[in-house]
Amino acid sequence: MEPFTINCAVLLLLTSNCFIWSSSLYVSNTAAAATPRRLQYLLEPPVHTEVAARRGDNATLPCILRAKPSHYKVKWTKLEPEPSGLENIIMISNANFFKPYGHLGQRASLQRAHTMDASLLLAHLELQDGGRYRCELINGIEDENIVITLRIEGVVFPYQSRNGRYRFTFHEAKEACAEQDGMLATYNQLYKAWTEGLDWCNAGWLLDGTVHYPIVHPRLVCGGDLPPGIRSYGSKDKKRDRFDAFCFTSQTPGKLGGIM
Repeated sequence: MEPFTINCAVLLLLTSNCFIWSSSLYVSNTAAAATPRRLQYLLEPPVHTEVAARRGDNATLPCILRAKPSHYKVKWTKLEPEPSGLENIIMISNANFFKPYGHLGQRASLQRAHTMDASLLLAHLELQDGGRYRCELINGIEDENIVITLRIEGVVFPYQSRNGRYRFTFHEAKEACAEQDGMLATYNQLYKAWTEGLDWCNAGWLLDGTVHYPIVHPRLVCGGDLPPGIRSYGSKDKKRDRFDAFCFTSQTPGKLGGIM
């Protein structure tokens, strides 16, 4: 029995050492993966990686090359918010030509102010153009990218049915905002409106299918003594649940807001 005991001890020691080595390798690889890779061909985006413009304006999203590979392509993509996470390609270009894609591609071109300029020009901005855009340089099997945010300037306003509050399904809320020359607001747009003083007790749909309402002055009928902030009901059933809507528009002709 003694040799068997010794062999077990040796086996246990080897297993322990292997586990320690594997753990060290995993931590090392994880740390390396977490470290952002330095850009080789693209300039780091400027301090302000957000471009602001109003609906109908033209906007330039900066993307500048620091070096040119022999053979490369630049791909511009609009990144849709979660949970869809879709990527809508706008255009793919090389040193001489570009090919547009989709609805955005029809209004897009490259600035090309100089030979290292791959900045994207978007003409006649629409409400839906706001969001995150990625400029990706593809060099063979290598690629690197920067992300720029386009913010459409405008206002958020609560809207409810003429028949009373909490009458809209999600899709009815989208239609109601469109009839008011707007669209359902995003969470970021609602948050910005809250920081600017929007205080509203009725919950409304947002573009991602979640339901919220902004409170600046807490009161009993609006969530009690909770601190100021964006109250959230989370995701709701888009076909069955009914709420008001928070709409966003980039122009304010006349009076905004629904029947209160």
